[in-house]
Amino acid sequence: MAIHSIPALPAREDDPASIPGTSTSTGAARPALNRRAWLAAGPVVLVNLVAFFGQLAFLRAHLPWPWPGQILVAVALESVAVYLAYHAHVAQLADDSALRLRLAAYSFALVIGAMNFSHYAVHWRPTFAAVAFGLMSAASPWLWSIHSRRESRDALMARGLVEPHAVRLGATRWAWHPCRSAVVMWHATWKGVNDPAAAIALAAAAELPEIGIDAAVLSQMTHKERLILAFGTIGELSVPKALAVLKDRGAPVDQSTAYQIRKALGPAASGDAP
Repeated sequence: MAIHSIPALPAREDDPASIPGTSTSTGAARPALNRRAWLAAGPVVLVNLVAFFGQLAFLRAHLPWPWPGQILVAVALESVAVYLAYHAHVAQLADDSALRLRLAAYSFALVIGAMNFSHYAVHWRPTFAAVAFGLMSAASPWLWSIHSRRESRDALMARGLVEPHAVRLGATRWAWHPCRSAVVMWHATWKGVNDPAAAIALAAAAELPEIGIDAAVLSQMTHKERLILAFGTIGELSVPKALAVLKDRGAPVDQSTAYQIRKALGPAASGDAP
């Protein structure tokens, strides 16, 4: 029986390999992600090694087992919180609930930290070794959770599920104009604006009167008619304020066109307002 060749199926549009530049961007991003993972793992590994040797030193002196058993006990004590923190990390990156796993990791780490503290404390009075080894045992899941939150937030921001940072107005504006800065922040945080210039314009537009005409009607008017209506609404021949009112109403006019129209209105219009 003859074997006929099967033509290759066309690439799907949703296949990442069929999207131009996808493999290149992924390959370029992978070294950066690996470098971040190694940098995050370094402090966690060091902290757990110090805690492990603190447990092992105590067990060598107080647990009459062969040294492999002593090592096994020390590793087991310090690995439970790490195991719980790892699964909390995986759950959080999968956008799943990680609270119970995180609390379990914190609780177990605190218990093991108290044990490591007691090994070197004098009747529970702190010494340098007691504080150091106890802190190392307790800190591991907390360090891991910092990395988990960073990775999870980056993934959520990439999917558009987390908003970027709020607008930053700077210390100078807050020092000289605290009330106006608070008003700008109030409007910008609700609208999701994080550009300082856009946030200030948004707050200024909110203080202007509204045009009592539907946006669909405004869109059918000429630019000159819109500007004349906006000038009458705000009570002055101010192009910036008129443009802000029209933009807020959904009928924007180009700035250069607006200044040309105002100049064409006559000498009185050209000298009254900026």
